[in-house]
Amino acid sequence: MRAFTFLLLLFICTTGVAQNQIEDQNQDQEEVTELTEEQQEAEKKRFTALAEQRAILLQQELNLSNYASERIKKVIIKYSIKANKVIQSNVSNNEKTKDLSNIVYFQNEEFKKVLTVHQFYKYLKLTDI
Repeated sequence: MRAFTFLLLLFICTTGVAQNQIEDQNQDQEEVTELTEEQQEAEKKRFTALAEQRAILLQQELNLSNYASERIKKVIIKYSIKANKVIQSNVSNNEKTKDLSNIVYFQNEEFKKVLTVHQFYKYLKLTDI
């Protein structure tokens, strides 16, 4: 009976220590998540600023309306964030290249919906430089 009581006490103490370690790990993960959210917000602001600059340049080069320029800016932000996630990922370079090519393809598909045929071909010529 004493051995059982001793094992029970040992189990309770071990469980308490393990629970404290789990709580500490959860707290650390929450802090990392908060930093990640702050970093994500900073990245979104940075991508928004870059997208605005690029949209202004495209508006001038392609003679876009303000409406088209705003839509292009939103597409640029959307796909810039996706591209950054791919670049920051831990996948192989071949996989990153494939994923980035897909992102460019789908971005261009959305550009086609906004731009006229002439504007889109002019855009493609600008990106080939």
